Amino acid sequence: MTRLEHARRRAAGAKRALTAASAVGFVVAMLLARSAHPGHAAHAQTSSAGLTSSSAPSSVATVPDVTTHVS
Repeated sequence: MTRLEHARRRAAGAKRALTAASAVGFVVAMLLARSAHPGHAAHAQTSSAGLTSSSAPSSVATVPDVTTHVS
């Protein structure tokens, strides 16, 4: 085996390893994206009133009661 053949075999092995690692990385990224999708989030809980509560801030603002005295 010449040095050139040996280098070609090493390069082919490296290409196969890189292809396999890329495929595994792609699958892992897809699984992480799927688990992070808001429709699959497991942190939302339902209270006894039937409302859903989560750690995300609500878009509804609470307005304090203000009374004015007109004379």
